[in-house]
Order: sequence, then structure tokens, then C-alpha cells
Amino acid sequence: MSPFEEAGPVRVVVVDDHMGFRRALVASLSLVNNLEVVGEASDGETGCETVLELKPDAVLMDLSMPGISGVDAMRRIHRREPSLPVIILTAHADDALRAEALAAGAAGFIAKGGGLWELVGSIHEVVRPQVSEQVGSA
Repeated sequence: MSPFEEAGPVRVVVVDDHMGFRRALVASLSLVNNLEVVGEASDGETGCETVLELKPDAVLMDLSMPGISGVDAMRRIHRREPSLPVIILTAHADDALRAEALAAGAAGFIAKGGGLWELVGSIHEVVRPQVSEQVGSA
């Protein structure tokens, strides 16, 4: 049994306004051992409510959504759950947006064009950094 399996599944909420992308991401993550998608939302406002209700281990948050942005939603979440890691997942890989998101407390910033395993690795890294280090050095 790997250190990831011993720690139990990582519970994730996905917040993205693009239904096709969100559904594909949820389906892909659901196939990954030791990850459990516990909720999803299509906008920042609903995302905040979902995250605060479900209390996941990590959040994947789109940057550009109708209503409040991913950065503003993350700020709201962090007011109530300051240690909850939020990974910004976006099609806008602009350096200024990245800097804004990281300054606002994002645990990571990943371009949507990246691979699934890059995303999964980032989730594990921000949720269980000490386990990620053990697995990486094995």
C-alpha cells in the first residue's frame, strides 16, 4: 500500500463554468485512485457555498466565471477556511493573472491544457506535501 492510499482519498470540489470541461474533468478525476470528487459547481458563488458545505481537502477553481471570479471566490473561501488549498485551473496562463491568484492565496495555478497527471500531482502536493516528498524520493 502506498503512502497516498494509507492517508485515504483526497476529497476535491471542481468549480468551472464550462459544463463540458467540468464534466470531463470530474469523470477523469473519478477514475484516479485515491481521489474523490465530492462536489462541483458552475460559478463562483455556488462554488463558495459548495466548498463551505462539503469541506473538501482541495478545490480546483476556474479563474474566469460569471458572477464572481475564481480569485474572488477563493478569497471568500479563505475567509472561512484559510488553510484550504485552492488550485486555480484556467485557460488564461497570463503571468499577471498568475501573480494575482498566487498573491491572493492560490496553492497552485495550472493551465487547462496541461495533462491529468500534472493536475493530480499538484492536488496531492498541496494536500499532502510530506507524502508527496516520500513518494518522490522512493
